[in-house]
Amino acid sequence: VRFVEPVKDKHKRSRKQQQMLSSLQKWFKILFVESKGFKTFVTNFVLVYNLRAGIAFLTRFLSVLRKHPKAVLSLKGLLDEAQFKFREEAVRSGLFVGCFTGIYKAVTYALSRNESVDCDDGAVVKRKWHSAVGGFLAGFSLLLMDKSWHRTLALYMATRAAQCWYNYNKENGLFHFWGSKWNHGDSLLFALSCGSIMYAYVMRPETLPPSYHKFIVRQGPIDGIILNAVENSCRGTAVDKVKVMKYVQRTGGNRAVEAVKPYLDKQVVDMIPAAALHPQTPYSTVATLQSFIGTTKRIFPVYLSLALVPAMVLRTKSFFANPFSVFSKSLLSATRSTAFLATFCSSYMAQVCLQRFVFERMGWKDNKFTYWIAGILCSASILIEKKSRRAELALYCFPRAADSVFLLLNHHRLMFSIPYGELLLFCSSMSAIMFFFENHIENVSPLVAKLMNRFLGHDITISSPPMKKSPESDGVQINNKQNPLRHSTSTISLSGSTIAP
Repeated sequence: VRFVEPVKDKHKRSRKQQQMLSSLQKWFKILFVESKGFKTFVTNFVLVYNLRAGIAFLTRFLSVLRKHPKAVLSLKGLLDEAQFKFREEAVRSGLFVGCFTGIYKAVTYALSRNESVDCDDGAVVKRKWHSAVGGFLAGFSLLLMDKSWHRTLALYMATRAAQCWYNYNKENGLFHFWGSKWNHGDSLLFALSCGSIMYAYVMRPETLPPSYHKFIVRQGPIDGIILNAVENSCRGTAVDKVKVMKYVQRTGGNRAVEAVKPYLDKQVVDMIPAAALHPQTPYSTVATLQSFIGTTKRIFPVYLSLALVPAMVLRTKSFFANPFSVFSKSLLSATRSTAFLATFCSSYMAQVCLQRFVFERMGWKDNKFTYWIAGILCSASILIEKKSRRAELALYCFPRAADSVFLLLNHHRLMFSIPYGELLLFCSSMSAIMFFFENHIENVSPLVAKLMNRFLGHDITISSPPMKKSPESDGVQINNKQNPLRHSTSTISLSGSTIAP
C-alpha cells in the first residue's frame, strides 16, 4: 500500500527547512563575514606562523655563524631538519592566536547584534559583559596548543588578570599593598620569584616545567649530573659517585679527580665540592668568568632574534622607513638582556662557590636553603635591564615560582588539583583581561594592550591622561555601523600601569 503525503505538509516542511537554512546562513554571515572573525583568524595565523618561523631561522643563522661561519652559505646546513625544528610549534601557535582572536570577534559581534539598541545617530551600544563572555569562550583555543604549554600559559595570563584587577582597585582607592608605590617593587617581586625558582632548580626540578628546567640547565654553568648529586647530598640520600667521577674525569682530567675524590670517599657525602662544580678549572673566579662568557655566547642569538624579528614582522612600516634605527635598538636591547642573564648565571655560580669556601672552613654540611638565598641575591642583575623590562620579567617568573610552590604543597597533600583546572583558569583569566581591555584599558599592562590592539585591529590611541567615561550607561558607545566591535578613537593612558611588589 502506498501512502501519498499531503501537499500541504510538504509545503510546511519545505518552509521550515527554508527558514532553518536562512537562519543558518544569517548566523554564518554574522559570525564569519560581518564580524570579520574568519579574516582575523587567517591574518593572525599567518602573522604568528611567520613570526615563529623568523625567530627560529634567525636564531639558527646566528648559531651557525658563530660555530661554523662557512656553513651559512649552504641552505642545506641552515635548514637541516635535525636542527631546524619549528613547524609544529609555529602551526600550533598560529592556530591558537588566530582562533582566539577570531572567536572573540565573532562572539562579541554576535552578542552586540542580538542585544544592541539602535540610537538616533545610528550608533549601537555594546554591553560591558560581552567582552567577558567573548574572552571566556575564545579561551578554549588553548586546546590547540601542546599540553605542555597549558599550565604555563594559564598561570601567566592569571597573573596578568590579577595585575589588571589590582591596578583597577588601586586606581579607584579600594585597596593597595603596603609599599606598592616603591619604585623597585617589580625588582622585589622578581627577586622572590627567582629565589623559589633557583631553589627548585637544585632541590625540586620536578616542580618546574621540563622545557624551562632544561633551559636553565643549558644556560647555567653546572651540569645536570652534578645538580642531581647536590640534591642527594643535601637530602642525605645516596650520591651516584660513579657518575660524578666519570663526569669529573671527562671534563677536568686526573687533576680534578684527585681534588674531588676525598669528598666522595666518605660514607655519607656532606657536600659536593666546588672542584666538581667546575672541574675544567681549579679556580672559582675563572669558572665565574667562563660562565659569563659561555652564557653570553649561547643566549645572544636568541635575544637578538626575539628583539629583531617581532620589530620586522609587527612593525613592518617602521622597519622599512628606518631600518638602521630599528636594528640598532634591537641590538641594544639584546645586548642589555644578554648582560643581565650572563650576570645572573655567573653571580649564582660565584655565590655557590663562596658558600662552599665558607662552609668547608666552618665544618658545616651543605644546606638547601643557601640556594634559595643565592637566587634572591643574584636577581639584583635585573637592574641592568631597563625599567619597563623589569616588570615584564617579574611577571614572567612569578607564575613559574607560584606553580613550583603549588606543586610542592600538592606533593605534601596541602593543596589539591582540579580536573581541567588549567583550561578553566586560562578561560577565566582571558575573560577578565578582555573585560578590562575593552572597558578599563588604563589598568591593562602596556605590553598586553599593544598586543591586543595589534591582533584585534582596534584603533586605540595611547596618550595621557585617560578620558573619564559617562556613568549614564553600562555600555560603550561605538560610532561605527559596519563593525560594532571596532572602537572609535579615544585617548587612554597606558603609562600608569603599576606592578605590586
